Amino acid sequence: MPELPEVEAARRAIEENCLGKKIKKAIIANDSKVIEGVSASDFESSLLGKTIVSAHRKGKNLWLRLDSPPFPSFQFGMAGAIYIKGVAVTQYKR
Repeated sequence: MPELPEVEAARRAIEENCLGKKIKKAIIANDSKVIEGVSASDFESSLLGKTIVSAHRKGKNLWLRLDSPPFPSFQFGMAGAIYIKGVAVTQYKR
């Protein structure tokens, strides 16, 4: 289960590697637990070409501010992670 440091690490990774970049590809699960009220393909297409302006976190919730809506949000509950192509995943030690 992700803890607050993992969510903050994801926010920082986005901030350090993705700000000012355009979204070229989005893969959204076709699952009502992931999104509700819009099809996965419509949501995917609504993100393409948007520029990431900032990344925010409160608790286990992370959201992106884009240059225009929608602003996707992520809830790091029982599982969750952000993977950025070409960026190593943060490793933790006990």
